Amino acid sequence: MASLMTRLGLEAVWEQEATVAVRPDTRKKKASVPAWLPQQASLDTLFRHHLDFRAVPKKPLIRSLVEHTSSPEDSLLLSRLCSREGGEEYLATVREKQLGLLCLLSLAPSCRPPVSLLLEQLPRLQPRPYSLSCSSLTSPRSLSFVFTLVTSPRPGLATSHLTSLPPGSQLHFYQRTNSFFLPPDSLDQSYIMVGAGSGLGPFLGFLKERRARLEAGEVGRGECWLLFGCREAGLDYIYRELLAEFLEAGVITKLLVSFSQEGGELRYVQDNMTRHGADIVELLAEDGGRLYVCGDARGMARDVQSTLEQLYVREKGGSKEEGEQFVKDLRLEKKYLEDVWT
Repeated sequence: MASLMTRLGLEAVWEQEATVAVRPDTRKKKASVPAWLPQQASLDTLFRHHLDFRAVPKKPLIRSLVEHTSSPEDSLLLSRLCSREGGEEYLATVREKQLGLLCLLSLAPSCRPPVSLLLEQLPRLQPRPYSLSCSSLTSPRSLSFVFTLVTSPRPGLATSHLTSLPPGSQLHFYQRTNSFFLPPDSLDQSYIMVGAGSGLGPFLGFLKERRARLEAGEVGRGECWLLFGCREAGLDYIYRELLAEFLEAGVITKLLVSFSQEGGELRYVQDNMTRHGADIVELLAEDGGRLYVCGDARGMARDVQSTLEQLYVREKGGSKEEGEQFVKDLRLEKKYLEDVWT
């Protein structure tokens, strides 16, 4: 935040209360203040709580920066990045490297955008969603969730903030209801949970609830599988002792863990899926079981879907199209459920 203040040259007014409004002399007929901005606030409040200046700048913003750049070289660079001809350069320089506003401005030192431009062009700072790792049956008065501290390619906004908070700190949060990503109502229904890293979070809640119901005397014949992936056993095999307790108590009927950086045959969750493919297809295709997936949408979740399609073809002897249709049908029946992020 201090770096942004200095880069914009606004040290003298950064903490002063300001009015956010459309200038009376604006030439834009339909100009309006973005709905998520307060009418009265300091620049520090606006950039800290309302505007996402770390978001990857889109081309309209870059185009607007050109006219506030004094160096011909800087102006040429920005013009190229926002042009149709410079599409590949924009992808390689900005999108793929996940550059934020400050990093972009460092490429064009002579660019001095007015704060009004940034208020108009920067996107809203969105809340970061986290899945609860608790159950109301075991902790009705407290909440818990799992997160991974993101450091690359740049520090994560929410994870860095959470990690820096001392015990007893206050945190603003909002409630978001997920009406589908829930464990089965009946303990007779089998289900398979697949997650990597902090994707284990919601499944801890599933398992805590399952244990509480079993300890209360409920009886069910359904199987409960967990396929969990992490990098190294000694590095990030989180909640290892708790998972062992669940397994010993019969809460988990099968625990399959893979370690991506330890080599060997079973490096990823999909490798364990392939090894136990016959049982997985049987649980889902014949026993009416459910599959839950939590993790990275572009990586693990996509690979899990592809692996399941291939397993169906392998076990049932069908075509590639039939494997794809099998997964589509599971989704339609709410038996293939995802809690994923990009």
